[in-house]
Amino acid sequence: MNIWVIATLDTKYAEAGLIKERIDAAGHTPIVVDPGSHGIPGIKADITREEIALAGGESYASLLKRNEKAHSHDVMRDGLSTIITREYAADKIDAVIAVGGGQGTATATTAMQKLPFGIPKVMVSTVANGQTMFGPYVGTSDMTIIHSVADIAGLNFITSKIIAQAAAAVVAMAEAEIESVFDKPLIALTQAGVTTPGTMSIKRMLEEKGFDVVVFHCNGIGGQAMENFIREGVIKGVIDYSPHELIDLIGDGLMPALPGRMTAAGDMGIPQIVAPGCADMRLHDWSKIPDELGDRPYVRHTPTHTHFRTTYDELYKVGTYVAEHLNDGKGPRAVVVPRRGYSMMNREDMPLFDADANKGFPDALHDKLNEDVILFERDMHINDEEFASEVVDLFMQLWKNKLKEKKGSYAQS
Repeated sequence: MNIWVIATLDTKYAEAGLIKERIDAAGHTPIVVDPGSHGIPGIKADITREEIALAGGESYASLLKRNEKAHSHDVMRDGLSTIITREYAADKIDAVIAVGGGQGTATATTAMQKLPFGIPKVMVSTVANGQTMFGPYVGTSDMTIIHSVADIAGLNFITSKIIAQAAAAVVAMAEAEIESVFDKPLIALTQAGVTTPGTMSIKRMLEEKGFDVVVFHCNGIGGQAMENFIREGVIKGVIDYSPHELIDLIGDGLMPALPGRMTAAGDMGIPQIVAPGCADMRLHDWSKIPDELGDRPYVRHTPTHTHFRTTYDELYKVGTYVAEHLNDGKGPRAVVVPRRGYSMMNREDMPLFDADANKGFPDALHDKLNEDVILFERDMHINDEEFASEVVDLFMQLWKNKLKEKKGSYAQS
């Protein structure tokens, strides 16, 4: 197997050399890649910095002459991303491991995010600690980041152990084989802690009907990862039970939806159900509460994260977002509304229950949803077993409609 080793070889050549040796010893082929933009490489690269610069749109000599660090970093980052995409398409990459500081981590992880799920991606980084924001580095990928503990500035008692373990990890990951037993249609389900009873009931029922189910957390990144898998054709149906990111997008909360949220299923034409799970609460940092929320009911979810009750107008905006996105889609689509509440905290006698505010969501749907999208309302709570059962029944109806569509006789129920 070809295992890429990404490192700026003017400063990280010793670490790259150790990784190369370990991969060689395991019987695989190390491909050393150097995205460095200055200095003299300490070891030979298989893919040189000159090649990477050209792939980024400029010669390496031009970068040296211009001598602007930020510009050089941009060119090398783009060049590495271009090359890794091209070489993976040519079936020349089985795994990737990189070592780096701040800029090296940004360059390598940007490129590794271009690789699909299942290709091992290991980043040994000095920035994997403290309060560093990992979202830009990891994106929605299945990347592993290992803290280097000490600076990556040569091999010593500490760094040699970390680097050797990282090399062993990427080799083991590349060699791992999973028996192909997951041959059932894969259905995506979104969940939050406060919709877990409902989602787990749906998961159990779908599995009993012969489906495989993957659950995504409604933290912004989870929803976006789901969208990516849908576009790749991995996911065959969606029950978007807890699209909390929508209200955080509208209310500037901590976990907002990313661009493209709630578009993939409609574009691909797969069966799709949307519910208002967790749309009844905005998530904010307890130390940075907006003034507008001062008088609202709230629940401290963690020492830092706090759920604030949403208003009728905010839920109307969520319903509008859902309606507009489903209207633009194709395939069997439905929205389900549990009138007795959208989360654990939004149930009668619970802190965030507000029946009048809840009406904002269905009111928007009645005003804006197209006739070809099913609107399904029940006098139940989102976590009720009975509601989950009816949602599964509805999904099976949409699933059968999709099968009819494939046979050329689709008819909306």
